[in-house]
Amino acid sequence: MQGDAAREGGAADPGLVAGSTSAEDVLAGGPDPADGEGYKADGPSRHTDQEAARYFRANWGPGDKAMKRLKDIRTVGGYLRIYTDLPETADNSLTAITLCERGLAYMHERGVADPVVFVQAEFGGNGNPVLANILGRSDRSCRVTHPAPG
Repeated sequence: MQGDAAREGGAADPGLVAGSTSAEDVLAGGPDPADGEGYKADGPSRHTDQEAARYFRANWGPGDKAMKRLKDIRTVGGYLRIYTDLPETADNSLTAITLCERGLAYMHERGVADPVVFVQAEFGGNGNPVLANILGRSDRSCRVTHPAPG
């Protein structure tokens, strides 16, 4: 089963990063919004991608400005989600872009061909809004683009 292999440290699906869960695992065993535990992503939880957390700690210490804003990091269904304590108004901020670029480097180092990375704001009325992202091979920048008003 995919979830078992991922929990043992190896990705069962070649498209997944070791230590991650598949989208099916999240639907079956993801955080329940009603219980609050792990749902807000305001700190490490049972959903934290331990390998990604080690990578970030090893490359950027606790004194790093961007690392001070990182609250949790999860790899779900091949997508890296970096949760921060940044406000939802911090879209495309230097810190959000920096964390996105670091997440992209992590995914490339793990051999993910078409990485998808989301840097998300602190939990609020809109959930955890996306502040920066890479949406696959054709996306060249971590900047979030907004559609022009209609």
